[in-house]
Amino acid sequence: MLNIEIDNPELEASLQQLFGNNQQSIASAFAEFVQHRKIKQDIGVSITQLAAGEGLPLQEVMQDIRRKYE
Repeated sequence: MLNIEIDNPELEASLQQLFGNNQQSIASAFAEFVQHRKIKQDIGVSITQLAAGEGLPLQEVMQDIRRKYE
């Protein structure tokens, strides 16, 4: 389990205004934020790889996806 302490009164007030004292809602919103941040980072890496000519052919990617979910 990870515990996070907030040392920013403005942020804490905003969280309380949005979620009250519902810790589960705060945790869910934080998890969603982290997931979105990770997706943005992954997209950034992909753009860098494409710019460097390290992209994969679409057909190969689609075959890999199909195998993964069959």
